[in-house]
Amino acid sequence: MAKTLYVLVSDGGDGSYYPHYTFNAEFIRKMNDAYESGQLDYESMGCDGDGFHYDTIKVPDECTYESMGITDCSYELNFQDEDEEYEDEE
Repeated sequence: MAKTLYVLVSDGGDGSYYPHYTFNAEFIRKMNDAYESGQLDYESMGCDGDGFHYDTIKVPDECTYESMGITDCSYELNFQDEDEEYEDEE
């Protein structure tokens, strides 16, 4: 079997680009939602002037961040749950 590795790119600001990786599909959904709601802009990871983008790679189930020598980018941004947001407004 295989699982999906999501690959996002960020602009290094000096002409370089950096890949970021995650297995976390929920994080990808939240990033897309955040972009669509205006919380992220073209300088954010995975974003450019045309929107939020990522690519996917199928890897064997036994692959881990450690075995592939990568880190999980989903810890880099925290999103407030919609339920929490509404509680804060009350």
